[in-house]
Amino acid sequence: MTTGIIILGITAVLLFFGAAERYFDRLGMTSWLTFLIVLALIIGAVMPEIHVSALVMTVGGFVVPLVTFILLLAIAGKEGNILRSVFSLTVVAAITVTFRMITGLESTGATVAFFLLTGFVGGAAAAGAAGDRIGGAAAVFGGCIVGDAISMAVIRASEGGGIFTVGGYGIFNAMIIGVAASLLAAELVEAVRRAAENRRIGSEKLTAEAAEDVNIEKSDNAESEEKRDEDGKDGADDLYGGD
Repeated sequence: MTTGIIILGITAVLLFFGAAERYFDRLGMTSWLTFLIVLALIIGAVMPEIHVSALVMTVGGFVVPLVTFILLLAIAGKEGNILRSVFSLTVVAAITVTFRMITGLESTGATVAFFLLTGFVGGAAAAGAAGDRIGGAAAVFGGCIVGDAISMAVIRASEGGGIFTVGGYGIFNAMIIGVAASLLAAELVEAVRRAAENRRIGSEKLTAEAAEDVNIEKSDNAESEEKRDEDGKDGADDLYGGD
């Protein structure tokens, strides 16, 4: 969980000193609410596991992310983006299951590979599928929770049972990296769109200016021709009886 805690710690410091306040305000979340969520995730990451018979739940990898997902989904719903957020959730869940099946649970290296692949790929996919930042963040939390539960059920079924763990084996890191990747991908897409829009506006402005110059030149040429015609007419009057 070290990677996720480091990312959350940096975010908490930025929020505490107001450095990221404007950014999260643009997301539709107040800075104090975001700070509380980040703090809850950090505290949850260091809390002991919850054991209920053969079920093991981690607070940081399951309980707090579940509450966070519900909260973010409600905010996305206010923005009218709940359907795309749910669709994005299924995409992230499929990615989570795929990489869990590929990497497995056998070693620390497999766990690291899992949360890096799931985080970066799932986060980028969430940003594209959800269409907005809050929906993407909600999809990462919800998709990782669902995908983790499904993949663990498949693994335990294939092994003939055993302890069923949700929120473990790197899923916490996958969520935090995924949210960061989703927000970063959304910012990059927005930056590309702004650059394209600025180029389009600049091109249209240059075209309009060029057209205006052409119109002015045509007007000047027309005036010159009209003047030449008038001068020629005056000369003809002088030749044929003009005063």
